[in-house]
Amino acid sequence: MPPHLVQLGFDYVLAAETGDDATTARLAPEVEQLPGLLPAIAELVVFPVTALSDDTEPCADSFALNEVGVISLMAIREWATHAPAAAAPGIARTIAHFVGQVLAAAPTDTVQTLQELRDEHVARARAVVENVVALHR
Repeated sequence: MPPHLVQLGFDYVLAAETGDDATTARLAPEVEQLPGLLPAIAELVVFPVTALSDDTEPCADSFALNEVGVISLMAIREWATHAPAAAAPGIARTIAHFVGQVLAAAPTDTVQTLQELRDEHVARARAVVENVVALHR
């Protein structure tokens, strides 16, 4: 995903989480025109936490966690596909809730954790673009 779309998706989630209605309203038309954007952001956040790991021995719990992640992402994709305009705020809140409950040190650190995730994923997306450009030189 291009860096500007990663930035847009995370900025929308952050605006929804912080209750910044002006920013949410400003970003909403672009987000709604890209129904796959928020599901892609959800995948960036959810998949690394729930997917089976190559680093540890699989067990029943790891398979269950993997399935919970898959089902959650499937539901988000379906929601975005069938009602993109109505789904965007709910998907953003769902992503923020997951971050607050699973990734943040405390639920009160949700915004900070989302900002860190945004910065990390934008940097990764930029690195991919730079590598592709370098390969074509």
